[in-house]
Amino acid sequence: MCTILSGAFIGVNNTVYTELALGVSDAPRPVASAGYNFVRWFAAAAAPFLAPKIGEWTDPHVPFVVAGTTAVVGALVVAVRRKALTNEAEELQPRHAAEDGVAVFAD
Repeated sequence: MCTILSGAFIGVNNTVYTELALGVSDAPRPVASAGYNFVRWFAAAAAPFLAPKIGEWTDPHVPFVVAGTTAVVGALVVAVRRKALTNEAEELQPRHAAEDGVAVFAD
């Protein structure tokens, strides 16, 4: 039961953070999505390897301090950039080419 509930919270958080990441970028949506997913999955791949190494190199409590510090820094970034995350933020218009690719070469 707890696993199902935690999965629901993780799924909701994933959706919220994905929308925030795509909403604050002035890059086209596919580019912003690719960049966000690269950072997210790179960290997800590195964390299981680095956390025990950090614990071995220092103290077993340090990985938890690093994780807590990272969470606080993330919350501060969201707090500082909250205007860009609200509905009142200026809606960015996608940049499209004035002509399609074939028309460019036809001239």
